[in-house]
Amino acid sequence: MSSRCYEYPAADRCAPPSIIPEAVIIPWDHACNIVAITRPLTEPEWTMLRAFAHRTSRESLRLRFGQAADFADDRTLERFFGIDGNDDEMLWMLEEGGAICGVVHLVRVSPTRAEIALIVRSDRARRGIGERLLRAALTRASGQGVAVLDAFVLYENIPMLRLARKVGFESHDASGLSVALEFDLRHVRCGCENVAGAHAVAPSDARAVAG
Repeated sequence: MSSRCYEYPAADRCAPPSIIPEAVIIPWDHACNIVAITRPLTEPEWTMLRAFAHRTSRESLRLRFGQAADFADDRTLERFFGIDGNDDEMLWMLEEGGAICGVVHLVRVSPTRAEIALIVRSDRARRGIGERLLRAALTRASGQGVAVLDAFVLYENIPMLRLARKVGFESHDASGLSVALEFDLRHVRCGCENVAGAHAVAPSDARAVAG
């Protein structure tokens, strides 16, 4: 596991911790970095997630998790955002000031298959953050030997469905309130960095549906 840490500017208004211990840094562009967290979160990191949830609309959270929930409650926040670092990890996109503006969950369900789920902070939606974050997740999953990514999207989330299909996710099942999509990473193993991203999402345990 990498011991590199992202150092936040001192002027950050959200007052996150000065470092995220043992996070893998994925440099992206001049305005943001992406960090991959592969172990349980620390309390300062939970503080960052609380701020993220507070700045994300209830509707966006409902579409992501498939149900309305009180994310001001710490137990609810942990239920939906917690990871144990065994078969799951999170990618965060961080603004220049250090605040989280997007979160991806990657959950390995078999040696070659994983589920992916993404949510972007409401005030940063439709600015390409979901695309960039998902593109990084595709690259990372491919590098880890994942062959297929699954995503589950609510029928009502038409923009997400359009974007997921645009990037290359294909429908393979439909049941209940969601559409099951999959992305075959074997087709882009040698050029995953060129794949366009999308707000793809998927359930795992309590991380129900998508948005």
